[in-house]
Amino acid sequence: MIVSVPLNKNASVSVDELRPAFVHELVLKSLDEFLTRERSQPESNIWSVLVVAPSDFDEVLEDLTSGIEIMVECEVGLVSGDGGARKLCDRIDACLADYLVLCNFESWRSQDWRQLDSFRSYLNREKRRGVLVLSSDSAKAMLANAPNFCSWLNPRFYSLDVGAEFLTAEECEKRLSALREWFGQSDAEIIALAEAKKLPTDPPYGEWLVLLDRGDLIAR
Repeated sequence: MIVSVPLNKNASVSVDELRPAFVHELVLKSLDEFLTRERSQPESNIWSVLVVAPSDFDEVLEDLTSGIEIMVECEVGLVSGDGGARKLCDRIDACLADYLVLCNFESWRSQDWRQLDSFRSYLNREKRRGVLVLSSDSAKAMLANAPNFCSWLNPRFYSLDVGAEFLTAEECEKRLSALREWFGQSDAEIIALAEAKKLPTDPPYGEWLVLLDRGDLIAR
């Protein structure tokens, strides 16, 4: 089950409001589960944060870029944050990929995060998606120094458990049961709506189709 970090997307939030959410409310996600959710998202500028142990960076970046290319079916660009916020923005401008994986933020100082807070329009572009791969320390620095950027990201902060397996059959059924109960609809009704192109594009419906192995019905 996914627990959202309750950020207000319409206003700035204080560091005191943000830090408790980061420390206590992040939910461990396997990479496969993250990829499943990304596949169910509509094609729009939706960004996420993955908090990863530094020792796992190389493995996660390799698996993430290849996984996104396969499951989301789009070109992926790996963009380094080395050198600070201005250089990151220049690299983002030069990258033509539809999905960006941003990494290498470990050398950033507070001023770099504050600059990113004012440069967030570089990421807020139609149909450009991506993820920031951060260590726990970098995520805390971002929360402390870029509150408006974090508010724009809203609840999509995940802590990644690299060793986790893909959802088991039992876990899939539990999630499907929760979706059926919440929306008051059956699997057959969801499939029928998707086939008729009448299914809403909200992410939970996309996740529902993926769990039913009918990701081919997700509207693109």
